[in-house]
Amino acid sequence: MTISVEAEARIGRPVADVFAALTDVERYPDWLIASGIVRVERLDTGPLQAGSRLRIAQTVAGRSTVLDGAVTVLAPDAAFGVRGKDKDGVSVEIDAVVSADDLATRLRWTARIGLPLRFRMFESMVAPQARRAAALDLEALKRRLETGAG
Repeated sequence: MTISVEAEARIGRPVADVFAALTDVERYPDWLIASGIVRVERLDTGPLQAGSRLRIAQTVAGRSTVLDGAVTVLAPDAAFGVRGKDKDGVSVEIDAVVSADDLATRLRWTARIGLPLRFRMFESMVAPQARRAAALDLEALKRRLETGAG
């Protein structure tokens, strides 16, 4: 079963600034707080690109895990995507699309969480929590970028 979450934010910064924050994966713990991201490690040297490997540590709802991940899409100032899967078979896919909106940036964030059969009984609890986390995390990113924090 897959849980899908869509969220949108209008951020009062240029597209390039928002895209730079999205691709600064090692700083995700600074604003993906509600999603429980505590560390992101790049496993490849060189510039971030589609196929770059990541190790993502997450603690959410009392469950800590490490996802083996990769960048799936990197289209400068347009789209960025990441996917990961942990040892229990829980998968996460995130796609972010940015576009100019007057003097601001429109960010569309889509997350898909795949739960293996043994975790599907928790779906009714995970879905609303994932929607709330996405909204809180995008608000945290917006605040960081608009106030210049971090």
